[in-house]
Amino acid sequence: MKKPPPSVMRITKGATVHHLGRDYVVQSLVDMNLILAKEIGSEQQVLLQLDSLQSPRTVAPSEGPTPPAIDLESISQDDWDIAKARRAIIDPWITGTRQSRAEYKLQAEAAGISVATLYRWLSTYRNTGLLSSLLPNRRDGGQMKGRLSPEVETILKDCIENFHLTQQKVSIAATTVEVRRRCSNAGVPMPAATTVRRHIEWIDEQTRIKQREGDRVAKLRFDPKIGKIPDANWPLAIVQMDHTLLPVIIVDDEHRRPINRAWITLAIDVFSRMCVGMYLTLDPPSAMSAGMCVLHAIFPKNKWLLRLGMSDLEWPCYGVMDTLHMDNAREFRGNMLKAACAEYDIDVNLRPVKKPHYGAHIERLMGTVSEELKSVKGATFSGPKEKGDYDAEGNACMTLSELEKWLVLVFARYHSNIHRGIGTTPLTKWREGIFGTKTTPGRGLQLIRLDEEKARMDFMPYEERTIQDYGVVLDKIFYYHDVLRPWINARDPENPKLARQFRFRRDPRDISQLYFYDPDVRQYYAIPYRDIGLPVISIWEWREAQKKTRELGIPDYDEREKFSYLNRQRDLEASAAQKTKQVRHAQQVKKEHAKARTVKMHTELPKVSTLKESAAPPALPGYDQSKVRPLDDEY
Repeated sequence: MKKPPPSVMRITKGATVHHLGRDYVVQSLVDMNLILAKEIGSEQQVLLQLDSLQSPRTVAPSEGPTPPAIDLESISQDDWDIAKARRAIIDPWITGTRQSRAEYKLQAEAAGISVATLYRWLSTYRNTGLLSSLLPNRRDGGQMKGRLSPEVETILKDCIENFHLTQQKVSIAATTVEVRRRCSNAGVPMPAATTVRRHIEWIDEQTRIKQREGDRVAKLRFDPKIGKIPDANWPLAIVQMDHTLLPVIIVDDEHRRPINRAWITLAIDVFSRMCVGMYLTLDPPSAMSAGMCVLHAIFPKNKWLLRLGMSDLEWPCYGVMDTLHMDNAREFRGNMLKAACAEYDIDVNLRPVKKPHYGAHIERLMGTVSEELKSVKGATFSGPKEKGDYDAEGNACMTLSELEKWLVLVFARYHSNIHRGIGTTPLTKWREGIFGTKTTPGRGLQLIRLDEEKARMDFMPYEERTIQDYGVVLDKIFYYHDVLRPWINARDPENPKLARQFRFRRDPRDISQLYFYDPDVRQYYAIPYRDIGLPVISIWEWREAQKKTRELGIPDYDEREKFSYLNRQRDLEASAAQKTKQVRHAQQVKKEHAKARTVKMHTELPKVSTLKESAAPPALPGYDQSKVRPLDDEY
């Protein structure tokens, strides 16, 4: 089978890139957004901007079927640990540095695998940059299928947990003997010593030290020292993220009258102090805003700046961070963010309670932004005492989109000013971390991800529901499409007494459709309202409508009556737009949600043999991965 198009693009010397219908070979890096390249064929040398480049294989004709999607949240921790262990094995060669076959052979022998397996892992990971590409295939047959029977797996796992991972500090050799002894007594095949060793090496080192030597030793070895953020020795080594309510009143787009304050989610690179990601919204903090900020950090900012009409500004930071530090807010603790970050090999660290120094950098950045806003008309300052008699609402003048542009200019200036903590400007520090200095080598340009739509879906919340003959119900709204028909009243394969739960992803800003993950086809499909005449709304609008209809005594099952009430409510809001701030705020929220819906994710549905006569909903383009959850990820 031919390889699918890559989902990452590596910009290094000798790499092939595509620009305006021609292929080029990268000669050298001139600046963070500029390369010197040589055209293949004419040998002409040209300067090309990074944001204008494409991977040659992404513009070539289709090279094979898109790999099936992977349900991230269904992956066991054991399988994630295996993928991480494989990632550690190939780490010395991930950057593309060529080694001799002898060196590959030595590494393969040390890891207990074949050279061919090492090559395959390297090729797969370089092509995707996703940790899930190194997962063991436990669904069906193939080269990567687990060779141990369930009985042997159970004995091996129990022996490691209760015999090896104890303060008795039993050796790997002794553990191997014990595993083989138990297998012999049970009459099942005895695993090889290399298999036992490999399973032990898959265990996270911190877990191993904690179980064998105790909490105190583990904390001394792995916990950061007070007052210092460890290992921020290069760009994106550690990124801190948090939310804040901005101290300024904004106005609506249409009447330019005051509505409310906006929330911002920011991400800062600890090494350089560059702001690597931001997300501005009228909605309160949620799993969605956290995910959108991470996405903004991962992808280049050029298209975003162009949309804002500010393409002349320099904001060169992009790439997947190694570690993401956040506080213990609910939106940061859900399975969605954990699974999505695991997929992109991001180590998530929640800020320990009563240790504020862990978030010092992001707190200072948010403080800087708040201080800058005090000079803006409509500022609320830090409280009534500082505000005095100032009429914040009467002086408010900026819309949400204007505030976004204003903040971009703040960060452009911030990135170019000397930062006392690092002794230079954040932009200079970032550049030094990428290209290096006379004494310290640089990290090099980060991989450019090409799968923005897939990543956006990975960071989108999801819920689990059963499928009935009327479809699926979420927040008392009915959804249906014939693609659900094979799964009506399906039973749980692990416990036939229970109904099977399926995952449905949705954008809380637009709940007019769900995205259903078909576990057989391993593909996502858009599932619309059962009543297709219902209007597009956000989850917040719907919950407010539910609250109002409960007060009026409208039954839960009377869906159309609720939407009818919502339509009348919108008409009233429109006529009262010039009268109350609260209504203008609600109208502006709707406008911002509508802007977010302009990007359509629908393409022609691939032909699937299991759906012979049903017209299936559109599948998401090129999407290879899973869903993202909340019930614990509150919207």
